[in-house]
Amino acid sequence: MEPWGLHGIAHWWRVRHNGLLVAAHTGADTRVVRLFALIHDSFREDDGHDPLHGLRAAKWLARVRQGELQENDVACASTRAAIESLDDVGFDQLHRACELHTSSITTDDATINTCFAADRLDLARVGFRPDPRLIPVDRALLTDAFIDAAMRRTVGRLGWIENDEFLQAWGIDVDLAERG
Repeated sequence: MEPWGLHGIAHWWRVRHNGLLVAAHTGADTRVVRLFALIHDSFREDDGHDPLHGLRAAKWLARVRQGELQENDVACASTRAAIESLDDVGFDQLHRACELHTSSITTDDATINTCFAADRLDLARVGFRPDPRLIPVDRALLTDAFIDAAMRRTVGRLGWIENDEFLQAWGIDVDLAERG
């Protein structure tokens, strides 16, 4: 997978940002939202049709939780520690959000719905305006201005973020990434 492709690092960062904005209204567990942003598309085989990528991510999460990572499993220590630190409820939310994010529109859980919303608010990257009917959070939040702002972040690549936070999280300088 290309790190700057449709489902790469820039997408993950926008999903993280969208999720934190939505979580401020839904009360979602922001630890789960942040981990979802990082993991939900990380097991894609490519940027095309890959309906099983969420299930692969969920299975990997289960291996992390059970301490069964194999030699070929990639997991940085801080991500693994963050997953392992989740209580049972948080882990179940993350697991279900990753597994279901492409096959379900809504659940009965505000944190999982926040994860779904965060991802769907970044659909402009593939040429679609996010549809509030497919975003499982309070419609009052999903104003045209809110959706327009999400779309501007998508079109703006990484120009909208704070370089220091991105550099700390990824070890990548935004200005260099934008040129590369």
